[in-house]
Amino acid sequence: MAVNPNRISPSAAAAAPGRDGAVIGLVCSAHFFSHFYIFAIPPMLPLIKADLGVTYTEMGLLLTLFSLASGASQYFMGVLVDRIGARWVLTGGMTLLASAIAMMGVVPVYGALAAFALAAGLGNSVFHPADYTILGARVRPGRVGRAFSLHTFSGMAGFTAAPIAMTVMATAWDWRTAFVIAGAAGLLVVAVLMSQMHLLDDRHGEEPALAKAPAGLGLRTIVSPPVLFMFLFFFVIAMVAMGMSGFMPAALKTQFGMSLVDANLILTGFLAATGVGVLFGGFVADRLQRLDVVAAVGFAGAAAALVIVALVPLPYPAILTVFLFAGFMIGMISPSRDMMVRNISPPGASGRVFGFVSMGLDLGGVAAPILFGWLMDRGLPEGIFIGAAAVLLLAIVAGFGANRYVPRPAAAAE
Repeated sequence: MAVNPNRISPSAAAAAPGRDGAVIGLVCSAHFFSHFYIFAIPPMLPLIKADLGVTYTEMGLLLTLFSLASGASQYFMGVLVDRIGARWVLTGGMTLLASAIAMMGVVPVYGALAAFALAAGLGNSVFHPADYTILGARVRPGRVGRAFSLHTFSGMAGFTAAPIAMTVMATAWDWRTAFVIAGAAGLLVVAVLMSQMHLLDDRHGEEPALAKAPAGLGLRTIVSPPVLFMFLFFFVIAMVAMGMSGFMPAALKTQFGMSLVDANLILTGFLAATGVGVLFGGFVADRLQRLDVVAAVGFAGAAAALVIVALVPLPYPAILTVFLFAGFMIGMISPSRDMMVRNISPPGASGRVFGFVSMGLDLGGVAAPILFGWLMDRGLPEGIFIGAAAVLLLAIVAGFGANRYVPRPAAAAE
């Protein structure tokens, strides 16, 4: 009888439903704060500037240092995950991140603030390689897709909560107090994680797989065709996400003459639909094996919707509807994307594979503003949507390419 190609660890197979929920809750709580802290700094920049008397360039450097440290360190954190276990890397990174955020509210000078922004980015680099390794090892195989969807959704919730929470705290007290409270909340999560370390033990019962972990940095693992295809997949997704969130309102205003309020309402709907799609996509990923086909259907549908907006004059309600559909289809792919990475990860190397492909998200975020900004500068607002559609088609190719290396069910038959 054929079985699912996903590797089934003894620990995951033995996990009870209640344990699945506990593991998912712990990991998603940490991931919520990871994304919360990413968006905790930007709303405070004007207040920090006024208080410390620095320039906006120096303020922007805080975000650059955070992003640079986070993106550049993910692969190395993945190697560490594969060497010492994900739970230690997760709790250590979370401790560093939350402590650095709290210290940003304490230090009196800009230089120290920049140093702690760099430290916070380093702490933030642990979450993708550690979280996905824990969820893949500790959650029952039939629920991993939903676990991945909740993981992604928790990060989106952190993005949403941060500007509101930080602004409210800064208004009630000041920006320093807001950072201290936010950091202290993260340290409370660390305390909970430490008290439940047995639930986060990704190595339990997996010694044979770990014995096959690549030596050293394992660079041969990440330059293999399936991993490179998934790196491209992540890169493309990030380009679309950043392109839409950064330039959709401006493109809609220019192309259709709508107000910024109306254009931002469409962006809000697009992002909300993406979140709904992420949750739905978890059920899809748990039930289907050809996840590359799921990705192809979702991205093709979203690409078609974006082309329609670019080429067809539509009334406002129709534009909103089309973007709701596109957001849902793009969000639906997220759990399948993560399951595809899990499927192509060699035994004992899931940390470094997830860390490496996640770097594609950072690089895509760097490339997107350049490409889409160039299109807007040349008076091509419709190019934002056509360009995003073309990039989505490239993701389909990458998904099919990676799937060629996933073990077929027949090969895993008893």
